[in-house]
Amino acid sequence: MSLYCGIACRRKSFWCYRQLSTYVTKTRYLFELKEDDDACKKAQQTGAFYLFHNLAPLLQKSGHQYLAPQHSLLELERLLGKFGQDSQRIEDSVLIGCSEQQEAWFALDLGLNSSSSINASLQKPEVEKELTGSFTELRKALYQLNVKDASLLSTAQALLRWHDTHQFCSRSGQPTKKNMAGSKRVCSSNQIIYYPQVPKP
Repeated sequence: MSLYCGIACRRKSFWCYRQLSTYVTKTRYLFELKEDDDACKKAQQTGAFYLFHNLAPLLQKSGHQYLAPQHSLLELERLLGKFGQDSQRIEDSVLIGCSEQQEAWFALDLGLNSSSSINASLQKPEVEKELTGSFTELRKALYQLNVKDASLLSTAQALLRWHDTHQFCSRSGQPTKKNMAGSKRVCSSNQIIYYPQVPKP
């Protein structure tokens, strides 16, 4: 009996250590992406993008559930090119998390106009037709998403909304500029740094 308990305790402690180790590794990786614009830009090359339109995520219906499709950088560049948009718009994306294999996840809203973007918003019906999905209000679909997607999309929506409402400095009135990951915005005139008050990925 004591031998069995000893093996069970060792297995449990090994599992806890592995989970903690994975969490620490992911946290360090995300911190690096938030602080280093070059590392974040590189992560976009192999990362996955979730698309939004006016803060509504792109979803695909599958039976009684919704699925949140992921798009590669190449697919996103093709989509933007097809609608006459510059791939520079991808810089408006925000980092929302990563997988255990360190695949970075980003969110991009195709319907919002940022102060730094030279592109107009894309037309919702045309994009939905092209991507065979629909931009659905998150609150309507929340309970029909799996736990991972519901959490990611909620974080993404909050972060995208924060950036949309904080494009100007509250002190100087000048435009603020986001870093590559979207973890902060900086006023160009007085260097004040603004941080989003949303759950961190």
